[in-house]
Amino acid sequence: MRKFLKSLNQELQNGFAPQQPGGYGGSGGFGGFGGYGGGGGIGGLINSLVQQPQPANVPCPRRVPQAGFPDWFGLTDPRFQYFNVCPSCYHSQIRPTPYAGACAQKPPAPPHLALRCDMSRFWVKMAGLVLMTMNQDRRHDPTLLARVSGITVQDGVCPNTQLQGENFPPPRVSRVWYTIRDPVTGVTPLPGWTVCSHCVVNMQTLCPTISSAWVPTSQTPVEGSCAFVPSDHFDDQYTSRQLQYAATCVVMSAQSGRTDMSAMVNWLRENPPPARGGAPGRPWQAPSGPCPQNYPSSTLRCYVMRDLFDFSVCEKCFAEVIKPDQDRGFELAKRFDTAPATVPSGFTCQLYSTRMRQVWAQAASTGDLAFLGQKVRERRSKEMELQMKSTQLEQQAKQLREQAGVQEHLAANAMRVEASRASNAMMVNTVGGGHRVDAYTVEYQNSNADFTPTTRMNNQAAMLKVQAAQLQDQARMAEDEWKRFWE
Repeated sequence: MRKFLKSLNQELQNGFAPQQPGGYGGSGGFGGFGGYGGGGGIGGLINSLVQQPQPANVPCPRRVPQAGFPDWFGLTDPRFQYFNVCPSCYHSQIRPTPYAGACAQKPPAPPHLALRCDMSRFWVKMAGLVLMTMNQDRRHDPTLLARVSGITVQDGVCPNTQLQGENFPPPRVSRVWYTIRDPVTGVTPLPGWTVCSHCVVNMQTLCPTISSAWVPTSQTPVEGSCAFVPSDHFDDQYTSRQLQYAATCVVMSAQSGRTDMSAMVNWLRENPPPARGGAPGRPWQAPSGPCPQNYPSSTLRCYVMRDLFDFSVCEKCFAEVIKPDQDRGFELAKRFDTAPATVPSGFTCQLYSTRMRQVWAQAASTGDLAFLGQKVRERRSKEMELQMKSTQLEQQAKQLREQAGVQEHLAANAMRVEASRASNAMMVNTVGGGHRVDAYTVEYQNSNADFTPTTRMNNQAAMLKVQAAQLQDQARMAEDEWKRFWE
């Protein structure tokens, strides 16, 4: 935990820390940076905490349920009798903190009752990190530990909870998966990156500032794996890095007043998941890049269906959809190139959206190549139409904005010239009653200053901006139509 805290501090010092000291009004969460008062900024706060005595990172001896121990600790709050802490974790993690008074030794449990130490759970340790680092105004209380330990979801705990080590492949299971959504555009920038519902609820509990960023990839269960590894058996470094950038997003969201996941998205795009061991009989390889969606890419690699050249699929979507269907023996899934390759002219992925994955599922299950070809060609035609229209509208809007800027510049110059002329006229003939106010503004009672050209040019600039905004609205409408009917 101490190592994680130092790593988080380093990230903040490298450019993500707020520039102004003081607290935020919103509720905080994991790394939740909203909920502390005073101090010299996030980086300074964490530095001071690192220098203070911290809970020791001692391995928990009771991470497996065991019976017969009469010495459990728990919260004094009677609502959370289910929360259990072994003496080792109490003395190493809770007693050195300001929250020690919230815990006390519990009455002996029935000797046959097997209990597990809740402080050995990954997300409970993350809750402890929240309490220790970003809770200077006591926004959170120790019951956060128990509330996190009691989180349950319909699909069950994260399938990676029992992962034994970094050399083991994450299990692929069928359940509802979640990803990150851009709240402004509504786009899911990482369609191949999925997180289970158990991890999402934990993140929402610890990070309410960014809770709205998580959306399901589909409404029905599909096969997939979780990008987080909250394992009971080892500390996953890649998961720690992801959570550090999630903490950065909390900072940025608090600063901007809206959910901002760009730091985490950008890092994930540049740092794909590591390879983790091998599945039986075949090594497991993580895809090497993000999904380009409908933005042409000439640097990423894709698979192309030999019988349907318009059907290009990025490596991530291939690993998520096509490869499992190849393993199931579906004939259409076997018709792809055996190795991915770049396309110099650029390619777009045809299989990232929920609609096209449903089309593929129907075609693959029935072997209907004609149906798949029809849908792919229809989509590809609309995609090219959208790209052409969006490019044209954006270029026109850019030209109008540039013209507006020229008009504003000319108007400002004209105003300066007229103000200078009128001011000089007053200095020659003060009978007019004018007097100079500042370098650019002249007040007149009886002068011949004429700002009509300036007003006309400013009006032209405003009209050009309105026209540019209308073109951008048309581009957004085209994008909305694409998402609703064709994506």
